[in-house]
Amino acid sequence: MISLFQKKAFYPVILLLSLGFTWGTSFSIAKFAMESGITPLGYSFWQSFGPAVLVFLLTYIQTKSIPPFNKKHLFFYFICGLLGIALPNLTMYFSATHIPSGILGLIVNTSPIITYALTIIFLIEKFAWTRCAGIILGFLGLFILFLPKLSQFSEYQWMLFALLTPILLASCTVFMVKLRPQGTSSIALSSGMLIAASIITAPFIFLTNNFHPITFPLSTPDLFIIIEIILSSMGYILFFELLRVAGPVFYSLVGCIVALAGLFWGYVIFGEHIKLTECISIIFILIAIFLVSAKKSSDP
Repeated sequence: MISLFQKKAFYPVILLLSLGFTWGTSFSIAKFAMESGITPLGYSFWQSFGPAVLVFLLTYIQTKSIPPFNKKHLFFYFICGLLGIALPNLTMYFSATHIPSGILGLIVNTSPIITYALTIIFLIEKFAWTRCAGIILGFLGLFILFLPKLSQFSEYQWMLFALLTPILLASCTVFMVKLRPQGTSSIALSSGMLIAASIITAPFIFLTNNFHPITFPLSTPDLFIIIEIILSSMGYILFFELLRVAGPVFYSLVGCIVALAGLFWGYVIFGEHIKLTECISIIFILIAIFLVSAKKSSDP
């Protein structure tokens, strides 16, 4: 039943929407957590360590074995943990203190363009006008969405530093597709990556006194952390599965869905009305998803 469902053309789209909505919800929860007094670094530690424990347990329950930890897999785990979690979190958090959120959001979401360029360079994808047009339309949709938040800003050195975040994320995505160990499930790879990221970030968190202990009974901030652990665990499994079935270019549009999820929660929780420009942005993003997925769904 599952194998038949996975062959359907809309399976990658469902994965993309699920991942984007999961991560978009996570960002909303993170905002509440930050406003409750948890430091960004303390929160980011639980984003890797909590899901690492939970996904590891899920992996063992599902396969009755632990993820492979041979030399090849360890190399994959630590490179992914470094490029996909540890370094992007640091560059994004440090940039956030110097760059307005609207500009930072736009910079981080240049990842689809960078990812597409890297897939062409490393011969993962062949150039296709439809996919290229889809990437451009997706970025234009994001630009329209973030445009009202942009203001005069001249700290170009911090903008260039922030650009490291999408470069790192795009590099990690391409690395995962290019060097993914064969015969290893998405849930096992997710577990290994998260464990590696936790090992990399833990010393930095403790040395800077940014560790946030979870105590019982749970306070509201601690409850936010637990919810985030569950969502992040689901997200990383969806992440690897989406890369497996659809490739890095299609996955790179997840930032667009995250932005739409932000609009959704703004409407549901804060009663924010969707403006005309935001409707135009949504249309651009939906067309982008159709264009980028069209080629993939027609492939044998």
